[in-house]
Amino acid sequence: MSTTLGVTELESLSDAHTPLRFYRPLAVALFFCTAPVLADANYSIFLTSQARDGVPLAEPATEFGCSDRIYAVVTAKGLSKTQHELEAVWRDPHGKERERTRYPFLVRYDEERLWVWLKLHRSPDAALVQFMNPSAGMDEFVGDWNIKFFVDGKLVDQRDFRVIC
Repeated sequence: MSTTLGVTELESLSDAHTPLRFYRPLAVALFFCTAPVLADANYSIFLTSQARDGVPLAEPATEFGCSDRIYAVVTAKGLSKTQHELEAVWRDPHGKERERTRYPFLVRYDEERLWVWLKLHRSPDAALVQFMNPSAGMDEFVGDWNIKFFVDGKLVDQRDFRVIC
């Protein structure tokens, strides 16, 4: 019997006098070689402002109005059936983080559909003049935004979108 890199190699597998403890490394190696491997999960993501009864509809968009509720919908396939966490980080046109949503979820099915949303609010001072100028107080939100999606701390995708008033 010899040892190479910490793995025990058996000189003879048919030797009935070899103690069982020498088979343990071989059994562990066989387990890792034959254990089912989980395929990497894949994600389908779209943004929309369309919803029915609070559930986003599959009508993807990349431009949104200042008063829209912007839904980010994530469909995950192939995740292990355990507890996970979805995190969404919304960045405004100036690169400032505007919202960070963390949502723990338990995978029960082969395909899970989750969503987060963002609703922009004008400053209280601008509310007085909004009847004359609908985009008053929303200037800082106008432009190209970005949302990044993380599952269990790993970046899985990102989307760019535009807010117009």
